[in-house]
Amino acid sequence: MGLLFYGEVSLMNLTTKQEKFVRGLVSGLSQRKAYRAAYPSSEKWKDESVDNKACNLLKVAKVKARYEELREKAENAAIMTRAQRMITLSDIAQFSKKDDSRIKAIDTLNKMDGIYTNKIELSKPVDETVKEMTEYLNGRIENDNQTKTNT
Repeated sequence: MGLLFYGEVSLMNLTTKQEKFVRGLVSGLSQRKAYRAAYPSSEKWKDESVDNKACNLLKVAKVKARYEELREKAENAAIMTRAQRMITLSDIAQFSKKDDSRIKAIDTLNKMDGIYTNKIELSKPVDETVKEMTEYLNGRIENDNQTKTNT
C-alpha cells in the first residue's frame, strides 16, 4: 500500500518503508543507516548487503524523485528570507554588547534598504552629455532667477 503525504508538492506512491528510507536520507543518515531504520529486518544482514540494497533502492525512479523533492525542500527551508535576515540584523543592532557588531549590523541593514548612494566620479567628459547637462542646468538657474524676481 502506498502512502500519500498531503501538503507535499507531489503525492508519490511510495511504500511506508520507502518513504521512511527517503526521509532518513534527507535527515542526514547514511544510506546504510536509513535503510536499516526503514527495514528493521536488515539489522541482521551484512553491511555490504545493506549497502547494495540501499543503493538499488535509491535508483528506483520514484524513490529518487521523492529524495530530490525532499532534499530541495530542506535546502529551501534552510535559506533565510529577507525578513528573517532583517530581524536577525535588527536584533544584533539593538542588543549586541559589541559596538563593532552593532555598527556592522546597522550598516548591512542600511545597504539592504538602499539608504546609501553610489558616488561616481568622472575625470573627464565621456561625450556631449556633460555639455548638455550644463546647458540644461544653466537654463534652470536662469528660470529660477526670473521666477524669483517676478514675485
